[in-house]
Amino acid sequence: MDPIARLDRLPLGRPHLRLLFLLGLGWALDAMDVGLIGFTLPALTREFGLSPVQAGLLGSVGLLGMLLGAALGGRLADRLGRKAVIGYSLFLAGLGSLLTALAPSLAWVFLFRFLTGLGLGAELPVAASLMAEWSPLRLRGRMVVLLEAFWAVGWLLAALLGYLLVPEYGWRLAFLAGALPALYAAYLRLSLPESPRWLMARGRVGEAGAVSLGMRP
Repeated sequence: MDPIARLDRLPLGRPHLRLLFLLGLGWALDAMDVGLIGFTLPALTREFGLSPVQAGLLGSVGLLGMLLGAALGGRLADRLGRKAVIGYSLFLAGLGSLLTALAPSLAWVFLFRFLTGLGLGAELPVAASLMAEWSPLRLRGRMVVLLEAFWAVGWLLAALLGYLLVPEYGWRLAFLAGALPALYAAYLRLSLPESPRWLMARGRVGEAGAVSLGMRP
């Protein structure tokens, strides 16, 4: 049977839920990193004496990075594969957060937040694509919506970090905690299956068949 047709007809099973959890955890960590800037901005404003304009720019520079990252991530995912782009982009986001925690000046904070946004922007749409490409046809929309629900989990984590860490320990420790995606990316990179649809599009039919056969309900 065609690997794609087999995937479309499979009932929902543990492999789908495992993939949802792995991608969802990365999605939540991304959301946590996005949310952290809102909960750390007052502390950053006090430390660097930011004007309202500077504070607004600092809050937005990560979003600019996400815009560019999303534009690049899709193109790279078509060339390198979904699995590779998800792993590398998560690592970049985590590294950007780690460097933000160590930034020696405001200019470096701006740069590192932009790099974090690049990684976040590249990862999110590719993760959604991988979830959709693995899901049974009749459940595809539902699985993507469930993946996106992890965004709320990430914002709750950001609020928790902001409440527990920032008043007592400062904004640097909060961004250090936001570096967790860099550690998670190493595991995620090895654990995620590649998309059989991408493998088929690249002419790697045998690999696509082998991967789809491993997706037992």
